Amino acid sequence: MIAPVRTLVLVALLMSAAPLGTLAQDITLPEPIPLGATTGQRAQRLLIRNATVVSGRGSPRSNRAMPPEGPIDIVIENGRIVDMILRDPVNMGGDDEGAANLGADLVLDAAGKYVIPGLVDMHVHIRPDGEELGPRALDYQYRLWMGHGVTAVRDAGTGATLETMTRQRAAAETQGIVAPHLVLCQRWPLPLRRWDVGNTPESARAMVRSFRDQGADCIKVSKSPGHYPDVLEAIVDEGLQLGMKTMVDLKVSETDAVTASALGVASIEHWYGVPDAALTGSQDFPADYNYWTELDRFRWAGDLWRQADPDRLSDVIDLLIRNGTNWDPTMVVYEDNRDLWRALTLPWTRTLYHPAVIDGMWPDEATHGAFKTEWKTSDEVMWRNNFDIWMRWVKEFHARGGLLTVGTDTSPWGGMAVIREMELMQEAGLHPLDVIRVATTNAYTTLGWDDHCGVRVGCVADLAVVNGNPVDNFKVMYGLGYGFYGIAPTSEQWKWGGVQWTIREGVVYDAQALLREALWYVQQEKRRGVTEQGGE
Repeated sequence: MIAPVRTLVLVALLMSAAPLGTLAQDITLPEPIPLGATTGQRAQRLLIRNATVVSGRGSPRSNRAMPPEGPIDIVIENGRIVDMILRDPVNMGGDDEGAANLGADLVLDAAGKYVIPGLVDMHVHIRPDGEELGPRALDYQYRLWMGHGVTAVRDAGTGATLETMTRQRAAAETQGIVAPHLVLCQRWPLPLRRWDVGNTPESARAMVRSFRDQGADCIKVSKSPGHYPDVLEAIVDEGLQLGMKTMVDLKVSETDAVTASALGVASIEHWYGVPDAALTGSQDFPADYNYWTELDRFRWAGDLWRQADPDRLSDVIDLLIRNGTNWDPTMVVYEDNRDLWRALTLPWTRTLYHPAVIDGMWPDEATHGAFKTEWKTSDEVMWRNNFDIWMRWVKEFHARGGLLTVGTDTSPWGGMAVIREMELMQEAGLHPLDVIRVATTNAYTTLGWDDHCGVRVGCVADLAVVNGNPVDNFKVMYGLGYGFYGIAPTSEQWKWGGVQWTIREGVVYDAQALLREALWYVQQEKRRGVTEQGGE
């Protein structure tokens, strides 16, 4: 689908605004690289020299994370970390052995850089080739993730068909394509807009088996008969028997977080169901409220946390923690509700966003998420207050030992959204070291990936080498130097940021080169859109 003319008009308005125009002119971008030009470097023995390490690990009895350590040489063979050599003055004791390359056939100089585990986006919806993101949508999305150090994504229901994505998953696992690890949850209900399929416990079990046969790794339950408690119980139980975990997007449904957690769901997405379980009655909806009018749904969701009883919320949080239920808040996808103009004027909207992403922000009653046909100051104020309460409970969940993860509910925003979600976690009150653990090893735990265990000897070498100190400033992880405003000259910023190398099972990718490919693709798509709309 080609972006309508209104997209081009909106982009033109953004570019022509005086402050934004100045910003766009002052910031020098790197030369784009054609999509597909960058490949990974393989080595029999890879050495990452002089790194400062944030392991993503911590106490198994709490959410306490480990501090930075360095300088350390990290040795990788066959996709795993086989040695970590301390190079600090005390451990070296004056020995100059650090000058040796330890038999490595590829050496990365990480002096002044931070090595963290590969990031995981636990909630995406991968867009297919040939629709709104253009003919190479998959390659474009993969580069936005890998270019920001994201080495795994969990798809919560793809538009690219499970048949296509299972082939993509196989290619990604052999590194035949440049892509993160792909965890594929089949979305319920299927087909969409029909609730006469899988609407009983018996037929739900059959549908779960069909998901497994189609190659799904896990199950995603959205608004559907899958929210009926007896049907959800069958879904979760059948899935567990087949080794498939269930994630739920509870929205306003019969099932709340207490019921879902008790039934054994692995993950609760967004926040739906958590404050619902702490209401003393029904939510105070306006008399003319209609759930299927998205403006109503999202507007009044902004008042839900305020109405929840704090004492009951405390009990809900404790129950989720006792049951080991993961909470994946995805705050970033709702952030424009508290400040729409900010979302429209982020710097990468003009460079790394496909034009269709901007189009998706334009109000349209027939498009999911484009509900702001009317969005008032009072709505933004209500949502800011909603965020304040929501964030307090995110922090409390983490502080009490809950299994928190980072998810975005986006794909066209790619890794930019992951970094922003990490910033929002810090805004909620988590220490940056804790945020890195949440975005990495907590996700590995939720997925059941025992051999993905952070920066440690014996762990799979899924890593991000950051050109800067993310513990001090997560903005340094944004690509094309966007996090270096005021730190580097505007003509040099792109050389500074953000993730230098993304390492996936020991294969090294130039992260910034991947983003230059995404930049090239966006430019091509903008030209294609203008041409097909009859422009000059």
